[in-house]
Amino acid sequence: MKHASGFTLVELLIIIGLFTILSSFAVINLIRPQTKANLDATNTVLISDLKEQQLKAMIGDSGGSAPSAYGVYFETNQYTLFKGNSYSPSDTDNFVVSLQGDASSTTTFASNQVVFNQRSGEVAGFSASNNTITITSSGDVKTITINALGTVNSN
Repeated sequence: MKHASGFTLVELLIIIGLFTILSSFAVINLIRPQTKANLDATNTVLISDLKEQQLKAMIGDSGGSAPSAYGVYFETNQYTLFKGNSYSPSDTDNFVVSLQGDASSTTTFASNQVVFNQRSGEVAGFSASNNTITITSSGDVKTITINALGTVNSN
């Protein structure tokens, strides 16, 4: 009598199970850098927008208007760039920026807004204990701090 060569059903199921587990680890490790890159990109865009609003407050909008206060209003999944001493949701000149992916933001600034004074670019109503913006995405966190002069730092 000849012995049939090959694999049994149990052996095949074990190999398929091991392959599935190893593949899932590979996929997780490929997705993680993309999530971190999205958080980094969101952080970079927000810092750029903060600096742009400060610059507009210091020299005036590119349309040749006189300097005015400019600011950023924060919500959980978006922020709004606005002109003036405080955020007004009915202002049609507001520009809304949505955060990428599952990113969310929180801030310690009063009224969820940071306003840059005209000409000086300093932060209006600055409080050293209320000067951070936190962006969270998939467990990763980026913190942005702004000092009284409007200098933006991120870590």
